[in-house]
Amino acid sequence: MRRKIVVAAMLCLVAISLPVRAQDMPQAAGAAASQPKWILYQPDQIVWQDGPPSLLPGAKMAILEGDPSKPGFFTMRLKMPDGYKVYPHWHPMTERLTVISGTVNLGMGDNFDPKATKPLAAGTYSSMPPKMTHFAYMTGESILQLSSIGPWAIIYVNPADDPRLHAK
Repeated sequence: MRRKIVVAAMLCLVAISLPVRAQDMPQAAGAAASQPKWILYQPDQIVWQDGPPSLLPGAKMAILEGDPSKPGFFTMRLKMPDGYKVYPHWHPMTERLTVISGTVNLGMGDNFDPKATKPLAAGTYSSMPPKMTHFAYMTGESILQLSSIGPWAIIYVNPADDPRLHAK
């Protein structure tokens, strides 16, 4: 019996001497407001709106996290119809692309050439460094997820391809 008491006492001493983790401490009033929030979107909860003016009409977008127009990390989805084209362009920051559905036919270079593309099926991930010139067209309705650091910008190789120049 005495041995059990000694063992129990030793376990208590070990337990109270363990370091206290920050997440185990109660938070001060207002501290919760500065903590990151859990973001969760089920597919049927995604709100689609017209695509950005830097893309041709017909694209839809949904901002999932952050704000592409401001400095910092963001994630957005783009939904594009079958045959949709994105002419040769580049971005000032690394662009991370995941194909959610459909097929993105991605090519590299300054000229739009459908024969020089590689089909990226759903599930494909691509990370393109800053200023890497690329272009694409979609086979089937395609949903892409883009993550990058804002502010997001798209610079067309040929300014005449930029839809913002033709907006009314």
